[in-house]
Amino acid sequence: MDEGQLLAPSGRSETVALVAEADVERAAAAIEHAPLSAHERTLLVPAAADVAADRRSISLAPDGALAPGGYYLLVSPRLKDEAGRRLAGNGARFAFHVAPPPPAARLLTPPAGGEVPWNVGVVRAFAERGRVALLGPGREELVSADARGPVALRLPAPLSAGAEYSLALDGAAAPGQAFTAARCARNAAPALQAGAAQLFVRDTGVTATLVLDWPVQIELTIEDARGAAVTSAAEILCAPPACGPQSFACTGSVRIEGLRPGSDYTLFVTARDDFGFVLRAAPQRFSTIAPLPRAIISEVMASGIDGEYVELLNLGPGTADLEALGLQGSDGIVRPLLGGAPPLPALLEPGVRALAVGASFDPSIYAATIPPDTPILRASTQRLLGRGLSDDAPPVFRLVTLAAVPVELADFPGGNGHCAPGASLQRDEAVPPGSVAAWTCGRTAGTPGRPP
Repeated sequence: MDEGQLLAPSGRSETVALVAEADVERAAAAIEHAPLSAHERTLLVPAAADVAADRRSISLAPDGALAPGGYYLLVSPRLKDEAGRRLAGNGARFAFHVAPPPPAARLLTPPAGGEVPWNVGVVRAFAERGRVALLGPGREELVSADARGPVALRLPAPLSAGAEYSLALDGAAAPGQAFTAARCARNAAPALQAGAAQLFVRDTGVTATLVLDWPVQIELTIEDARGAAVTSAAEILCAPPACGPQSFACTGSVRIEGLRPGSDYTLFVTARDDFGFVLRAAPQRFSTIAPLPRAIISEVMASGIDGEYVELLNLGPGTADLEALGLQGSDGIVRPLLGGAPPLPALLEPGVRALAVGASFDPSIYAATIPPDTPILRASTQRLLGRGLSDDAPPVFRLVTLAAVPVELADFPGGNGHCAPGASLQRDEAVPPGSVAAWTCGRTAGTPGRPP
């Protein structure tokens, strides 16, 4: 069999594929034709394909463990042998089921194998189902609770310094889930680094990043000038040293949406630890910004010095001012999309795509594919992000506003090196800005200025 039927330009198979049961009908229809669109590729379970030396078989290795549930192995009806005859089994579907793992319990805080001050009041654990118990040094049950996920085990008495404690699930010891009571006590409320949260503000939401010295249950309340409030809660778990100097090793982020653009708010942070202490940070005032353009990074091409580009798509409804936008890499530097002021305002209308490129970009490489009216935004540096996009694994970067405090509009999570040489990475454009979107290998030579 021709290997080209089995492997797409991305190096993955689009004719023999794994799909979840919920997607089987749409995926089966998709693999009847070639090539698949970026959205259709998201219906397939990401898997590495390996064609045998005799080209008589192919194996698929999923990129990650399959979640419990039903799956199908699909065979495209397009497959033919070397004589052009349809293969037996074309269009076949092979169903199988992934069983859930057996129930297990694990420690959340204190961490397994770690220590905790002897005066802790709560041990936090997790189990999908079953009765979770904390066992004392003599294997006696100290406290238990029915679990349907995270569970808080409130201790009836202080722990014994130097003793070991462990978890059990439904009466059986949980392997490796033990901790030791340290010979020190904790006698201070949790501390927030710099006394405040770091805020990343958008038009209708804010992300608060908090760095603390101890695991906490965090509560954020945002109040407007009229007193209307919204509250969000989260856990920040970590494993700081039980005894010794203070270390700010506990980091977490909380995102709150539903705010009004261009409005003033106050943030209140409350943190509670498992020793009975409470931190109430000083109120933080902030303002949301005016409505932002709904622009996304839709395609990334890492193809040498002259061919790399980042495609931007304005989803509308408003016009995006390209002179007010930039790319921010892992070095934290915000580099404007345009290296100099254009003769006319650089505006991107709704539904229109533009290419952000380095000064060395050669558009003739894509002369046959780039629509003639596609805006090409040349940066001041020869390559994007200063050092360019690695062909093996393009780095993480963000599309941001050019402001004293950059506001993120969209992000690129980085490449994984699984795409074929010369293939771009395509975002699932059906996912709105601000949400996590799937990225898949696109066509060889990309689709600059065009939909995938």
